[in-house]
Amino acid sequence: MESDILSLLNEVEEVVDHGPKIPMTGKVLVDDTVIFELLDRVRAALPEELTNAKWVLKERQRILDEAEAEAQKLLERGKTYVEKMAVENEVVKQAQSYGEDIVRQAQKFAYDVKSGAVQYADEMLQHVEKSLYETLQSLRKNREELKGLAKEERDQTGNSQRETGE
Repeated sequence: MESDILSLLNEVEEVVDHGPKIPMTGKVLVDDTVIFELLDRVRAALPEELTNAKWVLKERQRILDEAEAEAQKLLERGKTYVEKMAVENEVVKQAQSYGEDIVRQAQKFAYDVKSGAVQYADEMLQHVEKSLYETLQSLRKNREELKGLAKEERDQTGNSQRETGE
């Protein structure tokens, strides 16, 4: 996924790097069909990363739901235990303490799982965002260079036509 896009961007860079230089301009002449084909391949690779980002969000929700269900089970077990222990006063106190511990543990567990899932999803989305940003920056740069080359070509063609009197 990421390596596919990066390798495609490397290919674009290779085409630009190895293109013939236009004297005294610092510009490079590139085959637009090669560039457009590579850009099409980059576009084809992007939906995979977007799908992966959606999967991360779905997985995050699943983990949160599981944590909540586990916390609820722990809470129910704690309540059941407290009710059984309500026979004697001392037993009731112990049961309440134990039940509160279970609830705290369940809440901590749910919080830890939720925090981890949120952090994981954020890291994955940040990674996808960075990759998409870098791809977009590269594409914008290449488009600007292509536009510059086209303008120079038009300018040179116009100048040579004026010089020859056509």
